[in-house]
Amino acid sequence: MKVHIEKIENYDFDKIYQFIEKLQLDKILKDKKKILLKPNLLGAFPPEKAVTTNPVVVDAVVTYLKNIGKDIILGDSPGGSALIKNVWEKTGMNEIAEKHDIHLVNFKTGGIIHQRTKSLEFPITKYIWDVDAVINLCKYKTHSLMSYTGAVKNLYGLIPGLKKTEYHKEHPEHTKFAEVISGLYSIVKDRIAYNILDGIIGMEGEGPSAGDPRNFGVMMASKSASALDYVASSMMGFQPDKLEYILPSLESDNIKENEIEIPEEWQNFKFHKVKIKKIGLYIKILAYSPKVLKDIFKKHFNYYPDFNDKCKKCNICVESCPMQVMELKKGDAHPIINYDKCIKCMCCHEMCPHQAIYVHKSFLAKFILK
Repeated sequence: MKVHIEKIENYDFDKIYQFIEKLQLDKILKDKKKILLKPNLLGAFPPEKAVTTNPVVVDAVVTYLKNIGKDIILGDSPGGSALIKNVWEKTGMNEIAEKHDIHLVNFKTGGIIHQRTKSLEFPITKYIWDVDAVINLCKYKTHSLMSYTGAVKNLYGLIPGLKKTEYHKEHPEHTKFAEVISGLYSIVKDRIAYNILDGIIGMEGEGPSAGDPRNFGVMMASKSASALDYVASSMMGFQPDKLEYILPSLESDNIKENEIEIPEEWQNFKFHKVKIKKIGLYIKILAYSPKVLKDIFKKHFNYYPDFNDKCKKCNICVESCPMQVMELKKGDAHPIINYDKCIKCMCCHEMCPHQAIYVHKSFLAKFILK
């Protein structure tokens, strides 16, 4: 399975278009007419925040597809309670839609189809079955709960609306939530014709929305979302086998690690000192330590969402909380969190458009998480 990688240091439309041309999507989509583009539109964030797929990338893909005669719709279901019209406007998707006369679709509309794995049921937007193929336009970022987010995690947006937050409530621990992500991927993977990752300006640190933009200067692409993530996460400095949804997703694709092909010049490449979450040490401590050490570790290893002075009292975090343990009262500087019931899913942190929520860490957590 090939993973294409090309160095593109800024959002130069012509260079991005040339990269798209090299993928030969005309051959892959030869018998497919109606195409759904699924970018990462987590919330109403402007492109410079590096939270969402950059509109120049979307523009280049749409232009290419129009040039080869495809009919295109563009859609997503943003997290939490974000208003879709604000998301279209802030992320630059409105401008793309008007330029190319294409439809923007909200996955909260259009119906759902329920699909099951052995242990989970998913309500998935009907749009992916109403088109001939889906192209996954993902963003290269760290993730406070799952450590890394790219192609596979972007498909979580195929679940409409607030149902996404319910899975956080039902599966708060990252290992269990990884089963949700890989389970969903096993259902929808055959609908995804291609995966294109915007890694020109990605995110490090407190991703997926409150981290720091970083110029990784790459575009990546593959037929397989799992193979793309395996390579991209490794380049970021993660051990892919520690990211618990990537290997199961590779298994769904029937791909072995040694079957992934990348350009020779990118063999063993690592970006320099990316601010990533060091989950490996945390997992090893919990897995191999005696119970008494595990108990001590759990007591002193603590992290939770908290507020800084950027809060605008917009109430998005309150509405996005799957446990409904946040409340904004008149006169309060910011919402109050009931930490006894908080499951630390970080949905509030993820959805805050003002970077007003950060992850407060104990001394030990600061050592384990960076």
